[in-house]
Amino acid sequence: MVAPAFLHAKADIILRSCDGVDFRVITFFLKLASSSFDSFIEQVAQSDQIEGDLPIVSVEENHRVLDTWLRFCYPSTLVEDPPLHELEDIIPVLEAARKYSLKPLEHKVRQALKSRMEKEPLKCFALAMRAQLNIEATLAAEHTLRQSLIPVRVPEIDLITAKELLALLTYHQRCGISVQSLGVDLSWIISGCFSLNATGYQWIISGSCGCESGSRFLLNGERPLKWWSDYMEQSLMSLYDKPSGHTVLVGVGGTVRDVRATGCSYCCSNILVKMTGFAELFSRKVDMLTAKVDLDMELLKPFVPVTLKNTMIGPGPTKAAGGKKKKKKN
Repeated sequence: MVAPAFLHAKADIILRSCDGVDFRVITFFLKLASSSFDSFIEQVAQSDQIEGDLPIVSVEENHRVLDTWLRFCYPSTLVEDPPLHELEDIIPVLEAARKYSLKPLEHKVRQALKSRMEKEPLKCFALAMRAQLNIEATLAAEHTLRQSLIPVRVPEIDLITAKELLALLTYHQRCGISVQSLGVDLSWIISGCFSLNATGYQWIISGSCGCESGSRFLLNGERPLKWWSDYMEQSLMSLYDKPSGHTVLVGVGGTVRDVRATGCSYCCSNILVKMTGFAELFSRKVDMLTAKVDLDMELLKPFVPVTLKNTMIGPGPTKAAGGKKKKKKN
């Protein structure tokens, strides 16, 4: 359970975790890592617990957290750096880093949190909010846009308030509404497609083949092909629920298969490359719009109840009929 480095024969102190695990450590390394560990040295002189010839100092952290920050204090030639693989360790390790003024460890914890955001954004948002890491909370909120508006239940949800969850859901909803403009003003397609290929957007316009045209969209006064219109409609609908550039990339494969199934030589010509290029353009536009939507940090501020200061006890000034104050008699 305890790494060999923390059972060293030259240890001069025993740190005992709150769950009763002893770590025999060399205080020289602790003092180099942070001056906050000087308090340990003071406790050594006052400690009445001794095992062998080593004084024992009890700490508030459990053995997992204690192991993590000790690894950080020790040189890497003696023990490996802390991995921080478990999200459940983020909060206690961060609290220990702040308690002992270990700024580099706090930075490492932040990096560990960011590395998990793509796969577990809601968990990371809850942990960031609990730890008051606003930058990481905002970044995690952006990653939740790849998921449905109604999040799945995760244990970490208990770390945040209803107000904080409301802020996240409101942000998600506002992003979903914002990107719908891409289906109204299509000028971004006309200008963007010419940067992708010489023919511009003409490959999605009906009339060059016998395939059916769509009825919803107009590109410079022309109707696009139905299969492209179907892709756009489905993408815009999905973006309500998952307003992320990643969402529009997911539907490319299905569209390409549908086009190839028609057997139309005009539509099938280089369709994978054309649709992939268009979807990437679409994806960038989506992310550009959602980047303009801010997570409401005002809503995320801790609730402070309103208090009445200098409140007058008893009746206030009396008023005569008609709302005028009574004049004092001389």
